[in-house]
Amino acid sequence: MPKLVDLRQDRNLIRNNFDGYKLSLDSIPIIRQDLIVPPLRATPSDDQYSYLHAELFSLQNLLISDPWDRVSSYYVNHHHEIIKCSYDENNGRPKSLVPVFRIPIVHQRVGGDYNCSIKLISEKFAVLCDGVQELYIIDTGDRQKSAEWKKIASFTISSGERNFALFDSRLDMVNGKKVISCALVRIAKDEFSHCLNMHWATLEQHEKDPWTFEIHDIVEGKGSLYYCAFEPKAECIVMSSNRPLKFKSETGSVVDVESSPKEQNGDCTYTWTQTDDDITVNFRSESEDPDYKIKSSKNSLKVECNGNCLLDQTLFSMVDESLTTWTTKDKILQITLVKEDSSTVWPYLVEGGPPEALESNETNIPLENQPIPNLEAPIEDCDFPMGTQDNEIKIERLHLGSKTATHQILLDNSPPLFSTNLRPGFPLALATRQDVDTCLWLQQYNPNKTSEWGFRHEGNLHAFGYVQASKQQKKFMDCAPDLSYAVICESHRHVFLYKSNNDTADGLRNRCGSQVSLGKQHLITLEDTGEVLGISTHSCVITLLTEKCVLFLQIN
Repeated sequence: MPKLVDLRQDRNLIRNNFDGYKLSLDSIPIIRQDLIVPPLRATPSDDQYSYLHAELFSLQNLLISDPWDRVSSYYVNHHHEIIKCSYDENNGRPKSLVPVFRIPIVHQRVGGDYNCSIKLISEKFAVLCDGVQELYIIDTGDRQKSAEWKKIASFTISSGERNFALFDSRLDMVNGKKVISCALVRIAKDEFSHCLNMHWATLEQHEKDPWTFEIHDIVEGKGSLYYCAFEPKAECIVMSSNRPLKFKSETGSVVDVESSPKEQNGDCTYTWTQTDDDITVNFRSESEDPDYKIKSSKNSLKVECNGNCLLDQTLFSMVDESLTTWTTKDKILQITLVKEDSSTVWPYLVEGGPPEALESNETNIPLENQPIPNLEAPIEDCDFPMGTQDNEIKIERLHLGSKTATHQILLDNSPPLFSTNLRPGFPLALATRQDVDTCLWLQQYNPNKTSEWGFRHEGNLHAFGYVQASKQQKKFMDCAPDLSYAVICESHRHVFLYKSNNDTADGLRNRCGSQVSLGKQHLITLEDTGEVLGISTHSCVITLLTEKCVLFLQIN
């Protein structure tokens, strides 16, 4: 059973007096570089119609940022060339577009093949997946000098499967060997629906021996993948989804609980509810004269009725055994368990058991017209991304050795907003909405205490969680590495820029006397650029890749 972990905010990073954003009429300078050869953009085939395919083909960022040189980024054009686009901070002008590598065409591309994906894993190495079946290790040399890239080795990922995308990759030194871990994702179709398969693979080299390639296992799920990043040493991978994730070698196939509730809970003979302090379990018997026998301990509960075992399992967490009570009335047995830790919300009573029974709402008032418990944080329809209202989204830390989830973070039904690279060589940072703010989290990894895993609150984007919820046409979201601004990019025409560190209140104060803090919002309109295909951020410039050009938005 995975250990539950909380996302704990650092109150020192929260600005309580921040009062929102004020629209600025100041223009943002834009420099345009027209493209002679358009970017390579894959399109789905007729049989790739699932929501997973729509996310993969539409929301993939085709502009790869260099974590070690944030003013430089890369994309692949129709000639299968990797093009470098960079910005000169000294003179405030972009440099010329430079081809640095031509991808060998091993497999002829057809409709439905995925986009090429690139991960820059160190200052001199990169991993490339061609979107079909080939995986490349590339020596990039000194990327600041626009040196030509050279292929070190290539491997066919699978001879029986086609179409892979590289979601994450990292380089580690393990026992004197270079180990490159890769998360290779493809969308497969089983007998009933489409599912997402993440192939956990490694590339290894010992000293000057040839590189070797191996797929260790497949993590399978039927939901969207919001976050995927290896932790240092790559013994575990952290993934976020709205459906269960399981190792295929351990389960054979994934059971989607929400698609088959009757099969999971059809024999359920009890219901349960919880408060902050206790758990209430109700058993109902159809027998005329039920004879219950109860045996409870700190971490388990056993209930029998007329010789039939109704429940005999380990509880989710510890309870105070001395305070456990039960009563019977009208054939109903009610057991009250007092939590040992009142701050813990139980996601389930016992593993594999029914979910918590929520109290029915007897009023006929529509949900959107009912009173809001917390008037300072109202919930609106736009706060829920499409298709997530009824899904429980989790962040899970999956361990390759044990084939299990060691830790788990519950996000209710609010998926992560985006992931971004804040520091070179570190796992991707995760952005989640916390009330009206957006919090940036970095993985905490202790090689000596692997059980003490979690996320550290790295920074805050003030009021950005509330702002982004109203942008229904957003395609990309990102922020500066120093968190000086956040950006929302639509697929066409509009870019929204938010600077929380620019005080535009002009000395205004609240009635109680505290200083009002306002940020600055910029609305940028794009003219004749086509669809936006990728975005890269730096503290002084935002780079946009579109169908027709590369745009440089000068921030400072």
